[in-house]
Amino acid sequence: MDFFNVTILPDSVQIKVPADFTLKQVFNENGINFEFPCGGLGVCKRCKVTIIRSDGQVQEALACQYRVKEDVTVKLPHKEAKHAILSEGIERHVAVDTLVKKVYFELPHPTLSDNRDDWKRVIEQQGIKTSLKVLQDLPEKLRESDFKVTAVIEADRVISIESRDTTHKLLGMAFDIGTTTIAGYLVDLKSGKDLCRVSTLNPQTRFGADVISRISYASESAEGLDKLHGAVINEINNLIQEAAKQANHSPLDVYAITFAGNTTMHHLLLKIPPKYLARAPYVPVVTAPVVVDAAEINIRINPEGKVFAFPNIAGFVGGDTVAAALAAELDKADKLKLLIDIGTNGEIVLGSKGKYLACSTAAGPAFEGVQISCGMRGASGAIDHVSIGEEYEYTVIGNTSPRGIAGSGLVDAVAELFKAGIVDEKGRLLKAEEIKDPIGKQYKDKITSINGITAFVIAEGSSGPVYINQKDIREFQLAKGAIAAGIEVLLKEYGAETKDIDEVFLAGAFGNYLRPESACDVGLIPKELKDRIKGIGNAAGAGAKLALISQKEYERAVALSREIKYIELSAHPDFNSIFLNKVGF
Repeated sequence: MDFFNVTILPDSVQIKVPADFTLKQVFNENGINFEFPCGGLGVCKRCKVTIIRSDGQVQEALACQYRVKEDVTVKLPHKEAKHAILSEGIERHVAVDTLVKKVYFELPHPTLSDNRDDWKRVIEQQGIKTSLKVLQDLPEKLRESDFKVTAVIEADRVISIESRDTTHKLLGMAFDIGTTTIAGYLVDLKSGKDLCRVSTLNPQTRFGADVISRISYASESAEGLDKLHGAVINEINNLIQEAAKQANHSPLDVYAITFAGNTTMHHLLLKIPPKYLARAPYVPVVTAPVVVDAAEINIRINPEGKVFAFPNIAGFVGGDTVAAALAAELDKADKLKLLIDIGTNGEIVLGSKGKYLACSTAAGPAFEGVQISCGMRGASGAIDHVSIGEEYEYTVIGNTSPRGIAGSGLVDAVAELFKAGIVDEKGRLLKAEEIKDPIGKQYKDKITSINGITAFVIAEGSSGPVYINQKDIREFQLAKGAIAAGIEVLLKEYGAETKDIDEVFLAGAFGNYLRPESACDVGLIPKELKDRIKGIGNAAGAGAKLALISQKEYERAVALSREIKYIELSAHPDFNSIFLNKVGF
């Protein structure tokens, strides 16, 4: 087999690769963090790189499609600025009763008149269990520490005995493992107080932007699952290290971790094959809460530390939705509440105390910037809000030159174009001569044709115009139509009407930056709910933290997961007709 040298700029990484390897294979095999939003199908065109051949010729190519047939230099595009990852969420105080506890003992020495066994001397309470390893280490540990020891306890089990008083070293971390981002919270389990927050992009994005492409990659071979699992575990370990350093602690001081994520992220984290999540009837391997030793999945915290993975609801509604429902206290709501989390996937929960329904919609990629011509995530240079009226305004994250448009900017832009009569009720972007509205006529010069498709130029950016075209509006209509149809199906199944909804909770980064009036103007959310919408930030992270701090909250989350009934939209007889009705404006 022939091998060729590939040099990757700007870091000048040199790799020898087999002939006919795609650059996607090269990047993934060598841990080069580069995103393939469509999973390498070549349809999103977002993995463009510059190829410099050995003869000096330069060309642009898609990294997922280009095959290495000679020595080449590959220049990666300019890295995006750090993304604005939302870590703030709805906060509420709970009594501290953590999942892992420490109890310090100063024990009497054995005597001929008190010759109880060592284990009974430490733990007198009946029903408390332990491991063989703890018992094997116990006699020397007791005597070396002059019978002054700390017991580390999880539920009804002693997981470790430590010499002397170590109760001041008891930390935990709560994680929201999103398809796109990861947010972590380091908590002092003695006081329940936040010590610091850390976040990053999910490195699995280089294997695909959405859960389906990752399930596909993981199912192609055992190595696929290994790589997806390894990528997220490695990043989690980096975040733990970073958080511990910020708080002047060691990762060894971390004894408990809670994880909330959608069902696919949950399975990949635990290295559970996700293959059948993507095949009807979309069955997960497990929905019950899972508790494992951190070392079992290579998470580097205290060797006796535990991982608590949130329970799932169904194949496409996971622990992140359970955590958000816990944070919003849906189980205490006397009036009807609607919870919507629009991320890379859209999850919806409708209910009040005693009755809850949930569904999932394939709406996220458009709102995350995938399949949108100038779409991008919420990073520096992304247009996040647009206003079209007597005054024309837009805002850019980082107050810099625009490079693309974020999900909240897309919703604003479409809503404003519709209100200005530039987009009609069917979603058609009108040509300049077709506009009748006086406001719309003021901006007819912004309508042009780009690559043969009618487009509206929002701004002139640093590397060309930032625009949305007719295709983008159609993608948006499909996404918003799916969310709107999901809401209506849940109302129908619940036996309720829109007017019965007392409050709408918008969870996640997209929901946090979304303008309620724009969401209602385009029909993403029913108009009569505009004044009842409340952003609750990273509710999944907040819920994961509540469960970490409080055994009672953890049990509430488990109870909620069992009470929420899942509605499979693809099997609902009315979904298609409702969806088609919701696509227009």
